[in-house]
Amino acid sequence: MTFFSKPARSKRTSPRSPRFLFFLATVVVAGWLVGAARAAENQAPPLEIGEGETIALIGNTFADRMRLFGYFETFLHSKYPNHRLKIRNMGWPADEVALRPRPNGFGPIHRYLGEEKVDLIFACFGMNESFKGRRGLNSFIEELEALVLDLESHQYNDHSAPRIVLISPIAHENLGGHLPDGTKHNKHLALYTEAMAGVAEQHELRFVDLFTPTRALMIASPERKLTTNGIHLTARGYWTVSQIIARSLGLVDVIASPSSAGHSAAEKLRRAVYDKNHAFFFAWRGPNMEYLEGGRNTMPGAERMSEELVQLKAVTREFDEKVWGMPKPKPEEVWQPHRPAVPMWITPPDYTDVHLPEITNVKKMEGYVDEEVNEILSPDQALAALQVPEGYTINLFASEVDFPLSNPMSIQFDTEGRLWIGNTPTWPQPLPGEPPSDSIVILEDTDRDGVADKHTVFMDQLNMLHGFTFGDGGVYISQTPNIIHASDTDGDDRADRFRVVLQGFGSEDITHSINNYKWGPDGALYFMEGIFFHSQVETPHGPRRVRYSGVFRYKPRT
Repeated sequence: MTFFSKPARSKRTSPRSPRFLFFLATVVVAGWLVGAARAAENQAPPLEIGEGETIALIGNTFADRMRLFGYFETFLHSKYPNHRLKIRNMGWPADEVALRPRPNGFGPIHRYLGEEKVDLIFACFGMNESFKGRRGLNSFIEELEALVLDLESHQYNDHSAPRIVLISPIAHENLGGHLPDGTKHNKHLALYTEAMAGVAEQHELRFVDLFTPTRALMIASPERKLTTNGIHLTARGYWTVSQIIARSLGLVDVIASPSSAGHSAAEKLRRAVYDKNHAFFFAWRGPNMEYLEGGRNTMPGAERMSEELVQLKAVTREFDEKVWGMPKPKPEEVWQPHRPAVPMWITPPDYTDVHLPEITNVKKMEGYVDEEVNEILSPDQALAALQVPEGYTINLFASEVDFPLSNPMSIQFDTEGRLWIGNTPTWPQPLPGEPPSDSIVILEDTDRDGVADKHTVFMDQLNMLHGFTFGDGGVYISQTPNIIHASDTDGDDRADRFRVVLQGFGSEDITHSINNYKWGPDGALYFMEGIFFHSQVETPHGPRRVRYSGVFRYKPRT
């Protein structure tokens, strides 16, 4: 805490103008808040990280989204360039300390921490629990202590209990408009942050307070937004918060100022970190888990799943090796490059020179039949084979012979009469070592003869597209387990602005993924998902959870 002495009275007798007093007060408050943010960064001895250690991140959407941006992980590899750190993001949207729904057969977190031989755990909780307010505080403390004791009762690395770092939630940013005011929620977040600090002290754990410094920054610089909806960080938010974490753990003192020239090694390393996280995501909680671990693991469709999982883990290890072997920037230079306009998660990893173990054991399930090769009719043959009632005719608007069309999953006409097609050649899931290739293509009939003669690829390299609809100046797209929004800002009909809108939808059986978008007369977007799913989505109003099937109502403004 900083104390201010009472200033001596000035000899000046004329009163200062109200505008000047307001300006002075603003400067003092802003300075105090920034100072408070810095003071909140723990000054304890640096966190010790040993050579060859495995680090796991667990917790809610904050932890899960760290893999999309990678700033803190990139910093750790730069801080310890020869340590060959293995870092695994096991965050899960809307997780709580004592409420972590998982697909059927998924098993406890101990299974995965043990498989990865984890030495150090970053545990990010408190955001979803805080929506329960004061009435949930005691339960949260008890549940957090129980989790700590449970984790410490295991030796995932076969020789010692894991070291644990507790990370508090960020503050709730007031973005205005129709989004909820975070004032009351911040009071509760402060309580839960204090409770986490108490548990950390009680059990001699390292603790990172993100609430205090982010709240200070949000007040001091309200024009520089850190979040998309009040509680989920933007790329700039993670860029900022990763610095706070690094400082809090005593791992960095000086941070290089952003430069227009940037630092190419830092961005190349961050890209490699993203690629590794992308590979691990599909190995750890990929699509169609019902066929891998659940009730459909003996049905047709599950024949290659176990072997493909082995391949995915091999890809992850190869990307680990790539990260370890890359040139590293100095730790303070990780944040020097300006953030790119297009997020990394838009472009899938480059699988060039990735070597996959050969699949040799394809299980023959009950009802399994070897794939038959059937002749695909040409467009003319298909038209000739169709029978229609008298008075009706069918004409071919477009086919894969002339346009980049494959396995269309969803179609929509826009207000200009153009046909938008969602292609899903990646369905039902991407093959290990191959980039996804789903796309949205716009078809036009420019001469109005009933046949398409022009196409534009609005967006490609999508992963398991399962539906889309127009709205808010762009397109809402199902890219399980997320809904993303893509828009064209320069008028060339190609998406160039992207954001993750909602995340945490189930993917247990991709056939039943979020789909069937419809705008209601109430201005809300409705969509559905099918059986087997465990969806849990964080919102600035609190988490929303659905088990098995359901219909969702989403109001983008709120």
